[in-house]
This record gives sequence, C-alpha cells and structure tokens, in this order.
Amino acid sequence: MIVGYLMDEMTFDAFYRASKDDCFRALVVAIGDRAEAEDLTAEAFARALERWPQVRSHPRPEAWLMTVAMNLHRDRWRRARRSVGSLLRRNVDPPPLPIDARLLAAIRGLADQQRRVLALRVVLDLDTVRTAEVLGIAPGTVTAHLHRALSVLRDVLTKEELS
Repeated sequence: MIVGYLMDEMTFDAFYRASKDDCFRALVVAIGDRAEAEDLTAEAFARALERWPQVRSHPRPEAWLMTVAMNLHRDRWRRARRSVGSLLRRNVDPPPLPIDARLLAAIRGLADQQRRVLALRVVLDLDTVRTAEVLGIAPGTVTAHLHRALSVLRDVLTKEELS
C-alpha cells in the first residue's frame, strides 16, 4: 500500500515499486494461480501507465489497479469458459511471501468468491463498498463471504492445532 506519498507528486515508478507486491499477493490469494497473477499484475500496471494522470488523481489508485486486474481475470475466465466449457481448479506454487503452509492450504480450500473477498478485504484492505464494486456484488454479500471465509479458516486451523 502506498503510505506517505502525495499522489499528485508520485511518479509511476514510485507507484509501481510501492504497489506491485501487494497487488500480486492479493491476486494470488484471490484467483489461486501464481502465473495468472503475474500476468494480471503486469497487464494492470501497463494499463495504469497508459492512464497515469487519471490513475494518479484517483482517490485509491491501488483499488483502481485491483479493479482492472480483477476485470481482466473475469474477462479471461469468461473467454476460457466459453471455449473450454469449464475451468479446472489448478494447484499453485506458494506465493513469494511468508504465509504459513497450513493457512495457504486452508485458503485454497475456500470457495472462489470467498477467496476473492478475503484477498481484497484482508490483503489489500479495501473497504466493503469498494470490494463490492470490484467484484460486482452487493456489500452485504461481501460481508457474508468474508464472515464465512474467516469461519472456515478458523475451523480448519483450530482442528489442525487440536490434532
């Protein structure tokens, strides 16, 4: 997340350095595919560069970036779904960040929408309304998915600790 910068004075290079890791991590958690997350991060930043004056003046440029990345993912998913019929869930390598293997396995076990909500609300710290806008769902649905996701994670990790 960008902290301590005035966006009007920030260069694209500074924005990229400050935001790329958070964007990538959130995408890995949200979509569960490291290679796809790398592609989406690169494409989202390419689009941000093309529209840098607009992005720089946005109240939450990181949210703009994630919206673009999630929309790109949704578009790719729809195209693949049309051509293949359905996508199979892929196993992914752990993201390059210190996440406990048990927690990562539990996150992978969540429903897709729960994983996306968790990534946007917890990893990127977007508020409920902005998360709803990015995902195209109601704010109450965001709250419900987050509650369910956290409940599942709590149950899975508690059971493992008791074992």
